[in-house]
Amino acid sequence: MSEGPQVLRRTEWLDRYLAKRTVLRCVSARTEIPAESLTGRQVQRAFCKGKHIFIEFDSDVLLHNHLLMRGTWKKLSGNQLFLPDDTWLGLYVGPYTMCNLNGQMLRLVNQADVIKQLTTLGPDAMTQPYPTDEIRAALAATELPISEALLDQSVLAGVGNIAKSEILFQTGLDPRVPANDVNGATMDRLLESIPKVLWASYHAGGRWVCEVYRHVGQRCKICNSVIRMVRLAPSKRATYFCPRCQR
Repeated sequence: MSEGPQVLRRTEWLDRYLAKRTVLRCVSARTEIPAESLTGRQVQRAFCKGKHIFIEFDSDVLLHNHLLMRGTWKKLSGNQLFLPDDTWLGLYVGPYTMCNLNGQMLRLVNQADVIKQLTTLGPDAMTQPYPTDEIRAALAATELPISEALLDQSVLAGVGNIAKSEILFQTGLDPRVPANDVNGATMDRLLESIPKVLWASYHAGGRWVCEVYRHVGQRCKICNSVIRMVRLAPSKRATYFCPRCQR
């Protein structure tokens, strides 16, 4: 499952291995991405916002990728004659071939498309410097339950289902509270917990250390209460929480 930390790490990795290299051979399993559309083009950079990855080529051509639940990228040595069966796209750039596997969402776009896409996203939770005021305003402007507001990419980009539960646990905040009711010291703790949880995963290589996520029925390490799970609209995604620590 790719959330902000995993997407940022993968984007930095893509930029490191693709930037300023020319695509010598392109293999595409997607009819909407003809191989000739990328063959011969030079990669300018890879960048991301929230969970969205963009690989920019010359002549106003970009590749927009969202990994969702199963997508990933893999580096294979040399010019591979046969690529893995689940390859959506293969880019041979000289020393190696970069493969998109199970891309889930992969499309060619231009700069205008990218700008339009970025305007649909809220502030990026992993931006540096951290956009405290933007996030505070975005959360205060929605009546969604705070767990759903954190998950809504138009409110806040980069937080997924794992981070959502862990952020609220660290904050001591009930996931059912409306986002626009969170204020004062509680909002301050929330704004501190968001980057703390995300960057901890980033610096751990994209792994998570979870106190409540998928721990339903287990005992809270702080108060010994039984961890519960709730599904709220509109996403109906599972949120794990401690009923005593998160009042």
